[in-house]
Amino acid sequence: MSCYDLSRLLFDLKMNESLYQRSLKDFEGVMGEYELTAEEKDALRAGDPRKLRQLGVHGMLCLYIKRLQPEFRDNIYWQQK
Repeated sequence: MSCYDLSRLLFDLKMNESLYQRSLKDFEGVMGEYELTAEEKDALRAGDPRKLRQLGVHGMLCLYIKRLQPEFRDNIYWQQK
């Protein structure tokens, strides 16, 4: 398992605005830049923080997958650095 790469992707979604913007348009391509297992990619596609936690990601990082979901995107919490 590549828990580091999975965690790094989620951290980058929060801290790297250009990666975040690219993720909104081509998340599959962005995932391809990280060494992720099929199970990790499935959890990211599903946007499921609980599954990401089960895969070893820190609880706070798991939530950053929500930034890609339209209903959460404009929430002020996700815009803070």
